[in-house]
Amino acid sequence: MNKARLHNLLHQYLNGLISEADCIELLDYINNAGTDEIADAVIVDLVDLEKAPQFGEKQTDEILQRIQSDFRFKESPHVKKEQASVFSIYKNKWLQIAAACFLLLMGGMLYVRRQSKSNTNTGHFAASPKTPILPGSSKAFLTMANGKIILLSNATNGILAKTNSGSVLKTRNGQIVYNSIDGVKANNGQAIGDNILTTPKGGEYEVVLPDGTKVWLNAASSISYPVAFIGHDRQVKLVGEAYFEVAKNKDKPFYVNINNVQVRVLGTHFNIEAYNDDEKIKTTLLEGAVQITKNDAHSTLAPGQQAVINKNSNSIIVSTADIDDAMAWKNGYFIFDHDNIQGIMKKVSRWYDVDVAYQGNFNDLKFGGTFYRSKSIEELLQHLESVGNIHLVIKGRRIIVMN
Repeated sequence: MNKARLHNLLHQYLNGLISEADCIELLDYINNAGTDEIADAVIVDLVDLEKAPQFGEKQTDEILQRIQSDFRFKESPHVKKEQASVFSIYKNKWLQIAAACFLLLMGGMLYVRRQSKSNTNTGHFAASPKTPILPGSSKAFLTMANGKIILLSNATNGILAKTNSGSVLKTRNGQIVYNSIDGVKANNGQAIGDNILTTPKGGEYEVVLPDGTKVWLNAASSISYPVAFIGHDRQVKLVGEAYFEVAKNKDKPFYVNINNVQVRVLGTHFNIEAYNDDEKIKTTLLEGAVQITKNDAHSTLAPGQQAVINKNSNSIIVSTADIDDAMAWKNGYFIFDHDNIQGIMKKVSRWYDVDVAYQGNFNDLKFGGTFYRSKSIEELLQHLESVGNIHLVIKGRRIIVMN
């Protein structure tokens, strides 16, 4: 890499303007370049000390100790021979330069923020302006029976596609609606195909199925269904979480299939939470009646009850439901009721589209509280820190959970 390119990338990096591709290029080069070459380049880019990162007394001592412990600085004659005099005479300048060098040499693992004139502090929750972490929103994609994929957030209102049983529309309020032709039959060798509606992490969506059943999909979920319900029943498949308001039809029971678990309904309102990375499947009934089956086990729910099924057994445990908790996501809330941090961060990961890493043991920590899903992730993490002995740090699109 020539000097002009290096200075350009360093300048962008230190000003927080570097792109992801350029940052990877810079860090790869730094890992293979000499320490002195990088230090000289950083010195040029930090000549204006008023614009450089500012540090307090405690921060400067900690940063210097970390720099001194880095083997790449230990091998630099310039640092070893002149460090004492530079530190005693030009302490502030050296530490700003050395801290920037250390920041780069560690591949961006140390986050340095410039001190503003008003001395406001955004704290360790500050995320990169290039990749803001936003709450989830209405977005999904629809996979048609012929394999065509429609990105719904970009699709215009109106007819999205024609099927052999009618048409698929996107309404003004963001619903997907199926207009089916009356009396559709699978004849003339023409099969009734399945569509799949999928929400990514950070997405949610509503669909009105061909029979008039309304389904609200939570983040990181999918539902598979035919473009027309023919025959003697109505069958759909679910992965993730969804709330159903099933259109009544006593002659055609409605089935939701989750692997080897089946929920049978006639016309009712209920919520199913069945993520692949959860150990349990939860069905909460608000209205009507449902029958739950897993292999040879059966159970019928009444309104206000919840069934919990462990994926590793056939047992179906029925208890009184906490309706507010089960419906919180659809009503725009997080509700934590003596929940562990792992369960909470799964919900955070799905809604804010972030990864989560853990450093420490959190088995004894429980959290409670109610929080709007429309709030920023920084506010949510601050809330969790305020009610528990835990430390949460944002690194790009990753949340690090520490004791």
